[in-house]
Amino acid sequence: MSFQQVQRVNSWKQSGRISLWRYTENECNYPGWHLNADEAGCRSLLELLDALSFEGSGTRAIALTPPTSGQLQVPNNMRGLAAWVAPEKWRITLSPEPDGWVFPSDLHPGALTVDSTWLGPLRTGITGIQAGRGDYSIGDRKGGLALWFWWGLRSPTSTSGR
Repeated sequence: MSFQQVQRVNSWKQSGRISLWRYTENECNYPGWHLNADEAGCRSLLELLDALSFEGSGTRAIALTPPTSGQLQVPNNMRGLAAWVAPEKWRITLSPEPDGWVFPSDLHPGALTVDSTWLGPLRTGITGIQAGRGDYSIGDRKGGLALWFWWGLRSPTSTSGR
């Protein structure tokens, strides 16, 4: 791995609002982690996935914002009132080993480790958030929790992910 490749992930700068949470109530209907981001946050996550893919491995931590009441109303778990927890940081690791999907319930930080086979589904899910699609999950349930993708509530004059 050359210095330029390492620089690409190391020089990645986060932008936008990114929220990751999991429910502590009514988990049978909404098991796993839930992701939502605004337009800039989605672009930023896609840039990070591209950088990790280019390098073939690496780790970056992402600062998270707790989900808003509007974000929580999209999955509408118990009419948006189900108890939830959210980490302050999310560490994404691309492993060069064929480890598959590892996403435990830990909060400090939230940590997702994937191999390269998961980059495409992650990219599709994040792109879907931008396009107003979601309500599905990916992940190997044997390797931890699934990741759900949710679009944002949109006002008639807004195209942001909130």
